Amino acid sequence: MFNKYTWIVLKKELTDIFRDKKTIITSILIPILVFPILAFVIGSSTDQFLGQNNNPVDMALISEEENKLEEFLKANDNVNIIEVENPQEALKELDIKVILKIDKGFDERIERGEAGNIEFIYDITSSRSDMAQSRLNGIIGEFSHSITLSKLEELGISSQILNPINIEKTILENQQADQGIGLMILSIILPLMLTVWSAVGGMAAATDLGVGEKERQTLEPLLTTKASRLSLLMGKYFAVVVAGILGTLAALTGFGIASEINPNFTGSGVTMPIQSIIAIGILCIGLALIFSALELTISFYARSFKEAQTYLSPMTIIVMIPAYFTMYLDGKEIPDLFLHIPIINTISIIKESIVGVFNIEHILIVAGWTIVYIGLALFFTVRMFNKESVIFRS
Repeated sequence: MFNKYTWIVLKKELTDIFRDKKTIITSILIPILVFPILAFVIGSSTDQFLGQNNNPVDMALISEEENKLEEFLKANDNVNIIEVENPQEALKELDIKVILKIDKGFDERIERGEAGNIEFIYDITSSRSDMAQSRLNGIIGEFSHSITLSKLEELGISSQILNPINIEKTILENQQADQGIGLMILSIILPLMLTVWSAVGGMAAATDLGVGEKERQTLEPLLTTKASRLSLLMGKYFAVVVAGILGTLAALTGFGIASEINPNFTGSGVTMPIQSIIAIGILCIGLALIFSALELTISFYARSFKEAQTYLSPMTIIVMIPAYFTMYLDGKEIPDLFLHIPIINTISIIKESIVGVFNIEHILIVAGWTIVYIGLALFFTVRMFNKESVIFRS
């Protein structure tokens, strides 16, 4: 299968692929830049969110009489009471974020041991307004708690009655408190990144080496050489595989750069054993082998470059569906069925590795299925390449 003719074709195709600036941009440069840009955007939006959360709540207060809650809010640094003529209109314009109405007789009801009535008015379609009412609710909760403590003290009852159970939380040994954040981010982004780029990283190369050669009319002279069709096909196939693997490595490089730019992008304390990294690398190469064959098959079948792009474009969505389907899958509880489903089984191994699970049985099952899928994909590719009606269709 891999002879001197295959090697000659491989070198020739790789030279042509990486001579094209568009391939360099789509297969290497974009994967490297995607995650640093994503990290910057996430960091900026997080800082903006935290900044909003740290600022005082802009609110309007409606009350017919003075009361202790109003006094508490005016003295609270986390609240900014704004005087407006039309609170409802000001809320619509987000000049204020929430309106608080305190019923008449609020203090009297509290003194009688009854519940004082208040009302929040906020804009549910605005995230800032919704956040403001949530924060204000927490602030008033502090006031409510202080009243409860005062009442209990008057009755000579210990405040401990409100918390009859002391809860102590302890994480497992060798784990860090913020590790869960990193695991959550990694378990969502890493499987998506690895599977998508492994699958579609060689798409541009496959399109060019198949239907691209047909359009340039360079495929027919190639078929007249001494090299067998299988040798020619394997040379093209491995060139596409190399492009796919380079795309995956570029994406991983970008992911590493993103982690340096924004350390909060992946949290801390998240490590994977070397054997897990090797297993993931092999399975991702397996994905590249599968999809490179499928992409070449489609490329050979297409009549034109435009038609090939139409056929190949949905492949990205097809790969992303399993990644989103398994987004919140727990790496320590992988259903056995998932190990037998294409793409999902590779994602399952990645998720296991992220949480420190190295299950050799699971890896061997997925590796076995991957070999089967590679064989089937190559079978269809060889059949397609050997059909004169396909190769010369226009």
